[in-house]
Amino acid sequence: MASFNKRRNGDGSTSWDAMVRVVGYPSRTKSFRTKLAAELWAARTESAAKGGTLASAKGMTLAQLLDDALPRLTNPTASAFAYWREHLGDLRLEKITPELIASHRNLLLGADCRGHNHKTSKPRSSATVRNYLIELGRLFALAVKEMRVMEANPCTRVTKPKASNEVVRFLLDNERTALLDACKASEQADLYAFVLFALTTGARKGEVAGLKWAQVDLARRWAIIPRTKNGDARGVPLTMPVCALLAARLAQRAPLVAPYTPEQYRLWARVFPVDVTRAWHTAITRAKIENFRFHDLRHSCGSAMVQNGANLAEVATLLGHKGLAMTLRYSHISNAGTSRLVDRVMGDIA
Repeated sequence: MASFNKRRNGDGSTSWDAMVRVVGYPSRTKSFRTKLAAELWAARTESAAKGGTLASAKGMTLAQLLDDALPRLTNPTASAFAYWREHLGDLRLEKITPELIASHRNLLLGADCRGHNHKTSKPRSSATVRNYLIELGRLFALAVKEMRVMEANPCTRVTKPKASNEVVRFLLDNERTALLDACKASEQADLYAFVLFALTTGARKGEVAGLKWAQVDLARRWAIIPRTKNGDARGVPLTMPVCALLAARLAQRAPLVAPYTPEQYRLWARVFPVDVTRAWHTAITRAKIENFRFHDLRHSCGSAMVQNGANLAEVATLLGHKGLAMTLRYSHISNAGTSRLVDRVMGDIA
């Protein structure tokens, strides 16, 4: 919407001030000697805004875009956006080119990054760099399609590192026993229940940590994860041992007495109101398990399902995969299904 104001100058001449307001954009003002010139400028400015481009938005920096856009993104990766804010945050959006992003891709690949508690360093994997670029691309896509502060997404012209096709790491039987024993012996009393829940449901660490009692139905042996990595809700069945552990925790939960702070209520409402990261790494060390991350518990769940006869569609449903592409990584673990197929179709040929 445009508005015009006639103004008398100190030298006796007149000028027209034009102001353009468009939802989603900062207002713009400019002065002209004639009303016709002001109206033409306002029409061009409004047209550019509604078409998806506003010249004034080109002064926006990446840091400003992050402040405005991050609350609108689903499950943003904090480490990725922290990197882009640190290295590109002061740049105006029009200065962020595909060539610049590609140069940071090359710097990121293989560069040392810190591990747990910053005690060790390791080369940054191509999967991590790929995720950094995907997250930046999501940010710019939002800036183009919804916020309309950019004309094009520069990430679409940057080649991402290939997705990893490595065989997933999963626990062997003896490793699983050793890990669970170490978790039971941990000084962190919540670790065993936390790990067993993740191992038997295939839930991600963040999903377990954010689980609330209101989302758990012990009678039906069911838990609802309302917000997953792909943005969808997912239900997971609970084993009898997990239900027993949760029931014991629920019985021991102290009542929340008013007055209480919002933070106290947030912790009280959660099933696991603790950070198990340090205790997890200690348990892994005590169990003498190498090259194993917490996320590999999710792979261990999927692998165990396949090994015991579940088909890939069932595994995809449990783990919350939208398609079978991610689930195919487990296809190598059991050959029972393909063996039956070959016997049925080709078995009579000799």
